[in-house]
Amino acid sequence: MFIRRLLLALTLSLAVTPALTLPFYANASVTIMGSRIIYPGQARSVDVQFKNNDAIPYVIQSWFDNGDENSQPENRVNTPFIITPPVFRIQPKAGQIAKVMVNNTVAQPQDRESVYWFNTLQIPPSNINQDKTQNVMLVVLRNRMKVFYRPERIGAPKNILKGITVTPLYQANKGNGIEIDNPQPWHASLVDVVLKVGNHAFKSEADMVSPFAKQTYWFNNSKRLQGAGVVSVSAVNDQGAKISENFTVDVN
Repeated sequence: MFIRRLLLALTLSLAVTPALTLPFYANASVTIMGSRIIYPGQARSVDVQFKNNDAIPYVIQSWFDNGDENSQPENRVNTPFIITPPVFRIQPKAGQIAKVMVNNTVAQPQDRESVYWFNTLQIPPSNINQDKTQNVMLVVLRNRMKVFYRPERIGAPKNILKGITVTPLYQANKGNGIEIDNPQPWHASLVDVVLKVGNHAFKSEADMVSPFAKQTYWFNNSKRLQGAGVVSVSAVNDQGAKISENFTVDVN
């Protein structure tokens, strides 16, 4: 049986006869230490640690983008980062360190953080199945994580939630809402926002609030809440841990 394997940047295609069985290998076996990369402006490089938890080797390909989740390795955008090596083989049950460095030809604001994305492809070996009677579909897995460029002059936040303010809002077509104001030079990586008034509680998923920016979250409740309330805001800190802060508000 003739099998044609074509390895592209993001997919691995296989020409097969439909009646044949296709074992499917899609375990995210190569992990990265941490859930985000913080790059201090004064650093010469930052290490990214990979760990292969599987019994087979993989090829890892890495690149950066500025927020386009459809970006591909061959269409890299102009970001301030480079990684070395950009492509490497990681052995079974082994680790590997790659270094992120700054490309000084790309200017960055020095009064606030900038955010980018780090992409990795986990590419399995083509001979993963030695049984010649079977056709195998090999899957290339992609992982993305945020990369924060943090200028030296702004330092690091002790607790990002201590610096935000919350304001209760109401609109007839949206119900109660909360405006988050982040007057700080760091991104506030929020997880969720909960409004409690009396016996009522409403929760909204939240996202990242940029430096010196505001974001509004609506709860779409049918009955308007009024009175003394508490807003609980959760976020992710530099270490990837979830932190929370409560704010007393007057809802009207």
